[in-house]
Order: sequence, then structure tokens, then C-alpha cells
Amino acid sequence: MSTEGIFIVGKNKAKLGNDLQIIKSNRILKTVAKELNLTTSYYLPGRIMNSEQWKNCPVKIEWLSTDDMLEEKSLSLNLTITKKGFKIEELGNKEMIFDKKYVINNTPFKIKSNTRQLAIFYNKKYLIQKSTLSGVISYLSGSVSASVLTDESDVVVLSMRGLNQEKSKDVVNCIIKVYNEDGIKDRQLAFRNTIQFVNDRFQYLVGELDSIENYKIGYKKKIDINSIEELAGLTAGRKSSYEEKIMDLENQMSMSSFLSVSIKPSTHKTLPTNIGILNVNINSYIDNYNQLISERDKLSISAGKNNPTLKGINEKLPELQEIIISSIKIYQDEIKASIRNLEKIQSENNSLYSTVPEKEKILKSIERQQNIKESLYLLLLQKREEAGINMAITQPSVKVLEYAGSGNKVAPNNNTIYLIALIIGIGIPLLLLFLKFYFDTKIHNKIDVKNIVKDIPIIGEIPFIKEDKYIQNNDRSILAEAYRNVRTNINYLLPALIKKEGYVIFSTSSIKGEGKTFNAINMALIMTQMKKKVLIIGADLRNPQLHKYVGLAKEKRGLTNYLFDQEVELESIINKNTLDNQYLDTIISGSIPPNPAELISNGRFEKLLNIVKAEYDFIIVDSAPTLLVTDTLLITNLADLVIYVTRADMTDKHVVEYSRDLYLQGKINKIAYIVNSVGLIYVYGYKYKYNYSYGYGYNYNYGYGYGYGSEDDNDYIEKSTFEKMISKFKDTFKS
Repeated sequence: MSTEGIFIVGKNKAKLGNDLQIIKSNRILKTVAKELNLTTSYYLPGRIMNSEQWKNCPVKIEWLSTDDMLEEKSLSLNLTITKKGFKIEELGNKEMIFDKKYVINNTPFKIKSNTRQLAIFYNKKYLIQKSTLSGVISYLSGSVSASVLTDESDVVVLSMRGLNQEKSKDVVNCIIKVYNEDGIKDRQLAFRNTIQFVNDRFQYLVGELDSIENYKIGYKKKIDINSIEELAGLTAGRKSSYEEKIMDLENQMSMSSFLSVSIKPSTHKTLPTNIGILNVNINSYIDNYNQLISERDKLSISAGKNNPTLKGINEKLPELQEIIISSIKIYQDEIKASIRNLEKIQSENNSLYSTVPEKEKILKSIERQQNIKESLYLLLLQKREEAGINMAITQPSVKVLEYAGSGNKVAPNNNTIYLIALIIGIGIPLLLLFLKFYFDTKIHNKIDVKNIVKDIPIIGEIPFIKEDKYIQNNDRSILAEAYRNVRTNINYLLPALIKKEGYVIFSTSSIKGEGKTFNAINMALIMTQMKKKVLIIGADLRNPQLHKYVGLAKEKRGLTNYLFDQEVELESIINKNTLDNQYLDTIISGSIPPNPAELISNGRFEKLLNIVKAEYDFIIVDSAPTLLVTDTLLITNLADLVIYVTRADMTDKHVVEYSRDLYLQGKINKIAYIVNSVGLIYVYGYKYKYNYSYGYGYNYNYGYGYGYGSEDDNDYIEKSTFEKMISKFKDTFKS
């Protein structure tokens, strides 16, 4: 919370900056801290932060040490109010009573009840924090700010930021009060010094008057003169005038002497003003000197010794002091000269009264001295009364326009927090999803492949399953249904039989791991369910995998033996009734040759196909990946259909473009695509499985609608609302 107080300083612009520093000076803040007892704080503990209790804490602590001992001590007390009194955790949670002296860390204290309804605070816990005075002053200096309302005004805005609004309000108001009182004391200082100066002169004058009175009485007794009337006829009007002038000059001489005595070169203190000296220059110099003294005292509070302004003032003071002393001497010389001139005239005038006894002259001199002292006494008495009245009616330093009241909340900003939370909660996830899909170069479903291959047919999508499986007889699983769909589409793509020979279908891919062997096995199995005779040939001579799927030894004779050795008979490498299926036979790859490309293109492979076409309805060739090696491209002309296997979340779109280019360049005559392992996506590192519609009015998780469900329903899950949202979001960015 921020709390503000507004007041008028009424200073010129040159001095306003100094006042702003004085308001936040350690001297002012120290007085405020002590007056409001800010070194002791009371808190109500909370889960996130403690809540300060300002004037509303049910207990109050009284420190029994002196202020000097407590100023730099820091203590904490965790207090719990009980029915009998209170407990303090730092003192062992013993039962204690109010208004009794206790000691913690060599610091005595008392806990007093601050309310008559203490029962409602039973079992409440409070934290009493004793902070160092320097720490509190540092906190106030950082929390309190003073600034001018506008550049052209002398209105100062004093504000403070704090968690407790009432405390901030009291601190601001107290600072205004202390600063105002401090200014009043500064202006009263000159009047105090004047009164002190007059009091000192009084003691001197009383002694002088007593001495003159006693001398006059003794002299009158000696010359036997009782009244001044005896001398009235001896004086004239002009003589009286000269004497009055001489008396005024001597009065000025005495006043200047008193002033000269009060000037001490070793120290610089405020000089008395308006004490009756008639010299305009001396009075002007004294006013300037007192003004510099006041500015120096105020500036020394907030500025350091090396402050240029302070140095300048300290340099000017001795110079101005010398000017005042010199002016007094010059003025005294002028007075003396005037007195000499008047005395000379008076002497000439007195020659007319040579008959006047010398003793009468002495008596007049005594009376004149007496009159001088009496007039000086009365003058000083008047000046003391004036100074006392001025000190009593000193105007306040500031005029408060508005005391600190209800403050405005400056932090935390709820709107900003809500906006940041909205950005973090919605904006960042959307940005991450956007970046993920924007930089995603993998295919994920049939749509992704279709956008690349355009008019080339996609004959099926194979759903993601947890592990490789084979299609069984009368298989009702989702995998079997997917391959039945593939089988139907293959029948549309293959030309009608003109001769009674089998179709040659290649199963290939761009890179390793996309599932071409898995696809070849299951395509063969789905064909056998229609009583078709099928032969699988492992033509991937570099990294053969077919033997693992059909359970044969890798060292068993296979295709490489037939291609390499003219003596090897075809029947010797055919493995009958693969996977206990009477319609499925297999030729595995055999040993890995050193020259697979030359071996597979030597003509023996074409001869093999021509032989087996007469015996089998379908010959499915598991060939090598086209992107890694050239083996498959050397024999694709022998295929009736090349099935190009891609894998969701693995096959890169550029790889699909490569396979399309093979078709467009005529390197593959007839091609169709299968998208394998559809339904696996990654969101924030977690896998989510979902199914895509195949464009035929149903999807794989529909239960088939024929009264029976999938035998492997546990391998697949229905697309959740979140997954649908992700899918829609992804398709939007794809488009």
C-alpha cells in the first residue's frame, strides 16, 4: 500500500532540494522511529507471510533496558496467549504471567495486556520482532519518498510504501510533524542567542551602573553639590545639543564594542541582530553572516564534509567575519573622529564658560556615563523582550495541505497477475503446441501421406499395436480387419488374370524399421484366409529379418544360395507350411552375401519368380529399403505392385517425397502406400493413442456392428476429448 501526505514548504527553489534531503535525513527518521517505537513490531503468523498488527495487537512488550543498549539489538519472540497468561517459545514455552519481568538474551522485558477482552485471543500466536534502530532507519529511508508536486511549485508530496496502511499513515504524519518542529527550532535559535547575549550584557551593565552611582554619590559628597540646577545656567542650548550627539556617538561606540567582543574568530556562531547599531553596512553583514550560519547548520545534517556548497559556506564565513570586524573598526574610527570634532567644538564653546568649575564638568561626565549605561540597559531590555515575543510566535515550518490518509494499493497488481497467469496457462501451451507441429516433419496418418503423394493410392492404415502380431485364422482383431481392407484394395489395383499365374507384390520401405517385413507376413496371412496359395520371399539380403518372424534359423539355405549357386534347386530352399499354415510357404534370405546388388540382378531372381508364379497365387517379396540401398530398384520391374510401407511418427515427409519421385521418374511402375502404426502421438513427453477414420464411414474402434467385438480391445482406446482437441489443433496447423 502507498500512503501520501501533502504540504507546502514555502522555500525558494535553490533551498527546496536541501529540504527534501532533510526530510529523509537520519536525524529526522531517528526521531520518528523513537517517537512511534518502530523498532518493535507485532505480527500475526500466516502460511505465506506474516501480517503486521499495528495498534491492534492484544499484547504489548515493554523493554526495560536503556535506549542506548537496545538500539542495536535484534530479538524475536514467538508468543502464544493462554488462559493464565502467555508462553514464549524461545523461553521453553513455560507458562508466564503479565506485568512480570523476564529476561531473554540479557535483555529484560515485560509483557502487558493491551485489551480487556483477552479471552477471545486464547491460543493465538504472535511474533514480536525487535529490530535495530539503524535497520529501521534504513527501512524508512528506502520506503519513504519526498518529491515536489510540480517543477514550478513548492508543494512537497511525502509518500511511503508498506504492507500496513495504518502504520504507513502514522509514519508519514509523524515525519511531517517532526520536520515542522525541527524547522521551528532552527528559526528560534537566533532569538535564543539574542536573549542569551542580552542576558550576558545585563550582568555587565548592572555592575557598571552600580559603580557609576556609587562614584557619583561620593563625588557629590566631596564637592558638596547636591543638584544639577546649580549648573543649569552654565550651559547653553547649543552645548546641550553637542553633548547629546556625543552621547549618541559614545552609545554607538559602546554597542559596537559589545558586538566586537561577541565575535570570536575561532568559532562561528550566530551574532546578535538589531541591537541598536546605526551602521547599515554592519547590520547587513551581520544578517548575511547569520543566514550563512543557518544554511551551514542545515546542510551539514544531510551533506558530507566534502560537499561543494558546504565548503563554499565554510570558506565564506571567515571572510565575512573579518569584514564585520573590519567594518566595526572603521565605524569606531568614524565615531571617534566625530566625537573629537564635537569635543573640539564643545571645547571652543566651553571657553565661554571658563568660569565653570572643573568639578562640575566631572559631575556632568559622571551623569553622562550614567545616562549612557541606563539607555543601553533599556535598549537591551527592549531587544530581549522583542526576541522573546518573536520566539513565542514563531510560525510553523510547513503548511499541511493534506495529512496522510487511506492509501492506494501499488503491489501486487491483480490485473497484471491475472494476465500473466492467462499467458502462462493458455499462451505458452499453445505456443509449444504450435512450435511442435510447425517443426514436426514426420507423418502421422493417412492424411499426411495423401498431402504428399497426391494421386498415388493409399491402400490402408495399420493401427498401432503393442507388439508384433500375426493374423490368425478367423481373426477378428482390429489388425486383421485392417489387412482385410488392404487385401480388398489390392484386388482393385491388380489387373485381372490373363494367364493362370500368380501376382508378384513387393513390400518395401524407405528406411529400416518402418514395418515392411511385418507387413509382408500379415499380407500373406490375410491372403491365405481366402484359400490362396502364397509364397513369401526374403529379398532383403543385407539385413534379413524374415527368418525371425517365421521361426527359422538364419543359417538355413535361402535366396542367396539359389542366386549364387546354379546347382541349388528351388525346392530345396522353399519352407513348406510356414507358421503351420498349409497355404503359406517361405523362402528366407539365407547367408548375407558380399555383393547383394550384383547377386539379385544376375537373372536368377527373375527366373525364380517365373517358376513360382505357376504354383502360387501371390508371391510377396520382402525387399530392401530403397533409400539405403539400390537392391530393390534393380528388380521392381518384376513386380505387379510395389507396396510402399511408411510408419506414423517415424517416416519423414521428405522420405515420402523421395518414394513419390521414384514413381514419377519411372523407377517403380506401379506403387501403393500403407501407413503403419497409426495412432501414436507424443504430447509433453507422454504417449497418447487414438484412431483415425478411414474415410469409409467407420473407424477401427466401432465394434464392427455385427454383434461381436475385437479380441484385442485392450490394445486400443477410444479417442478422449483431449486427444480430439489435440488432433483438431494439429490438423488446423497442418492445413
